[in-house]
Amino acid sequence: MEIRQLEYFLAVVEHNGVNRAAVHLHVAQATISQSIRQLERELKLELFHRTGRNIVLNSAGRLLVDPVRRILGEVLSTKDLMHGALEMSVGSITIGTMPEMSSEAVAAWSGSFTKHYPEIRIDMTEYADVAELCEEVLNGHCEIGFTTFPIPVENLQTIQCGVQRMMLVMPPGTTLPAYQPVALSGLHSLPLAVSNLAHRENDIVAAALREQGITGRIRAYVPTRHAQLALVLNGSANAFLPIRLAVLAKKLGAVVVETEPTIRTDYGIVHRAGSLNPAAESFIRQSMAVLNQWGELIKKHQDAGESLLDAALLADEALHGKV
Repeated sequence: MEIRQLEYFLAVVEHNGVNRAAVHLHVAQATISQSIRQLERELKLELFHRTGRNIVLNSAGRLLVDPVRRILGEVLSTKDLMHGALEMSVGSITIGTMPEMSSEAVAAWSGSFTKHYPEIRIDMTEYADVAELCEEVLNGHCEIGFTTFPIPVENLQTIQCGVQRMMLVMPPGTTLPAYQPVALSGLHSLPLAVSNLAHRENDIVAAALREQGITGRIRAYVPTRHAQLALVLNGSANAFLPIRLAVLAKKLGAVVVETEPTIRTDYGIVHRAGSLNPAAESFIRQSMAVLNQWGELIKKHQDAGESLLDAALLADEALHGKV
């Protein structure tokens, strides 16, 4: 039994006759008739009643219709998958991020993907807030989006990646508190540098401080994470930064401490309902592998007695081949 025979059989059924099927498929009527005769010989069953030039499905033929549709559907899906695999050598992936999920972090997670598929271009855009990002994913301008949760729409698929933990980053030379983690309730009139684009993150930090009876004093609004870090390093302000950037800050001389309670938010990936193209699937899979490795290394060092910051420093060194 050949796929072509099944295609001709279903074409005759769906187009109500050999003549219409031949016109639709751009083949000779005799080719279709011979193919169906061969299929009947192989099945040892007639599939049609033949009256003159007309043919009508008989009971055996009706039984075959649904299985043939399923088979041809699977064949088409397989062809699409293989075509997508071939296209992994070219093309691009459009990715959206939020200020809270900085493009630098997503780019770092994508390292494994870019090594495997150097010919696929990554087109990354940062959007002002979660509503705008979700809209861009819904309308197809982005294939996938990295965002903090929750999201304001219900018709997107979500993939939980982890928890983004914020650490307090202070200027070099700041006297370390006697006890750690540092209680947020003791941080009166703390001068802060915040990103004027990371609205959700700012709200989370402000709410955490407010619950402890503290009002943060905003010394500077800046557009990027690195601008926040620059102000901290030159002694102008403090900042709450994600743990990965806190690790960088520590290496550059900043004083980094954990807080109690911890400021955190869930984050992950959003995409439209249905299957993703192979490149996007691979990007997600390999990004998740990097994130899982990072998380497992941190947990391993914390279980051995290290603080969160020291565990993150050791994990960062391990991932970059320094230990």
